[in-house]
This record gives sequence, structure tokens and C-alpha cells, in this order.
Amino acid sequence: MEFVPSEKGVPIRQPSTANLMIDSADRTTGNPANFVIVKKNSILNGFFTRIGATEVVLNWFQPNISAYPNEDTLVITVGSGSPTTYTAPPANYTQAELIDWVVAQLDTETSGITWTVESGFGIGSGIVALVPSGNVTLSLSGSIAKLLDITATSESYSTVAGIPIGTSDLRPYSYIDFVSSDLTYNQALKDASTANIVRDVLVRWYFAFDQPPTLDKYGFPILMGYTAFCLRRTYSPPKQIRWESNMPLGNLAFQLYDPSGNLVEMDAASSWGMTLQVSEV
Repeated sequence: MEFVPSEKGVPIRQPSTANLMIDSADRTTGNPANFVIVKKNSILNGFFTRIGATEVVLNWFQPNISAYPNEDTLVITVGSGSPTTYTAPPANYTQAELIDWVVAQLDTETSGITWTVESGFGIGSGIVALVPSGNVTLSLSGSIAKLLDITATSESYSTVAGIPIGTSDLRPYSYIDFVSSDLTYNQALKDASTANIVRDVLVRWYFAFDQPPTLDKYGFPILMGYTAFCLRRTYSPPKQIRWESNMPLGNLAFQLYDPSGNLVEMDAASSWGMTLQVSEV
């Protein structure tokens, strides 16, 4: 006789949840990277024990080349002459666009000599180089020269040996942390980081695409932040933040920090939104 064990079912009730929607445009004071939201009544009452950021939308219009963080100057010295400083207009630049801007300044400074962008040309196959139409001695410095790795001190360039340019990272930030101590101070299990400054975060936004980036006209990758963007990211599962069920949510403050632990610089046109899911378990 075959033994057939009895089956036992256990009823499962999914925990109840609610959404808390955050919009940086609803701020009472501050800017998109550092603000406070104040309401007459509690934003959300208790009866929940967990908070999780399920999605973030970032509307990013911050220039990657600008006076902050001081990455907008090119200093050119021709021969033994006096140095001339050029300042790039604040904007979102791909590497190709920044190279073209440098070429325009070199054409202005080196009278009688024009510059072109070539691949290889005595430097090496596949290497992009700035090539003059004649022999010239230059010194190059400034933050843009450093970004493009073209700093030079009284070096001679010719039609067969130009200025080589490799792939550069023009992003102002590799990531930003969304922080609200009002939401994480009950967090018993604290966050950790290899950085010198560690904060409890809601989410970290990495400036990286899920797919390989497209290339500019010179073959350099167009990384996130080179152009303005509006992107949505979901976090599944989100980080679960502990909360005391008898505590309401009052006023809320938010800050966005860069990898150095400083507040992020955000253009006034930039904004962000976040969906926080609160649950009873």
C-alpha cells in the first residue's frame, strides 16, 4: 500500500504597503542637491517598519565642463611668448566637442598655423592626435589640458608628430549618494564604504549606462553626464531601512553627495524624484 503524506497549506498574507513620493520641486528651501520639505501635518504616520527606495528619476542638466569644479581653462604658450588663458563656455561636452574647442583655440593662438584632428598620423594606429599644418613649439596647461592629458612644456610639434589624445573621463561625478538622515537614523545595520567619508544612504546613483555607450565622431565613448538626460532606475529589491512603527514622518531633509563627500553641484534646471515604499514588515 502506497504511503501518501497529507499536505498542509499555510496561508500567506502579503504585507500591506504604501508609497511615499518625493519630488525635489516640492522643496520648501534649498536647491535640488540640498533641501528641506516642510508640511503643516506629518508627511506619513507610523504603522510601518520598513522603508525602501524602489525607483529614482534623475533629470540631469549639469554641465560637465564649467567653473565648478574648476575644469574650464586651457593655457597656451607659443614658443617663448606669454601664456594666454582660454575659458570654455559652461556646457555639456562630449570628448570630441571638447577637442574641437581646443582646436579652435590653437588656431587662434598659433598665427599662420591651422590644426586638424587626425587618427594615427605618425603617433600610432587608431590614436587620435592634434596635428599642426607646420612646425610649432607649445606649452599647454590648465584643467582642460589635464583632462585630455595633453599638458606639455615647450614641446615641438610638426605635421608628422602631433599631440596624441587618449580616452578621457569628463564626468564631474562617477556616482552620487542620495542621503536623508531623517529616514535612516533608525537604521540599526549601518552602511559601509571604502571611501573615507561614510554615510547611510537611500540609494547610490552610478553615472553608467546599462548598455555600452555610443561613440562620438572621433571614436570616444559618450559617458553618462556628457549630455543632459532624464533617466529612471528601479531597485529590486530595494534596500530595506528599519523604522520604528510608533514614529511619524515629519519634515524631511535630503542631500546629494559626490565621491569626495561634498554636496553635489546641480544646475537649477536639474531635478529628481524618488518613490519610497513603506511596509508593515
